[in-house]
Amino acid sequence: MKAKKNTIIDRHAKREAAKYKNPVPSREFILDFLTERGRPISYDKLCNGLRLNDAERREGLRRRLIAMVRDGQLMRNRRGAYALVNKMHLLAGTVEAHREGFGFLIPDRGKQDIFLNARQMRSVFHGDRVLVRIAN
Repeated sequence: MKAKKNTIIDRHAKREAAKYKNPVPSREFILDFLTERGRPISYDKLCNGLRLNDAERREGLRRRLIAMVRDGQLMRNRRGAYALVNKMHLLAGTVEAHREGFGFLIPDRGKQDIFLNARQMRSVFHGDRVLVRIAN
């Protein structure tokens, strides 16, 4: 990820350059960057850390981050900072609704289904992809 101190290298830069007129850092590089950082980071600090100064590349990064959140690779916390899902102790899965108002989260990775009460189900629909934190 780093060649020298303060020099950032994206191993997938050629692939991104072939796909886009104004390439932004690859998903893999963003994940590596956040892993190395070790804590959530705001959009502005991420742009600064990745040395994205022009408006087009910053907009490209914004769109990429939205896609990564949508795909469950990242999440935005309550302060709007981006964080790695696997570091947040969250469980990804699909909502399965019941006509009585409750539902279940069907986890992606072979764990036991999680009950969602009627209040929790007001925020989601059958078939939604969600991340949940298990509270005891």
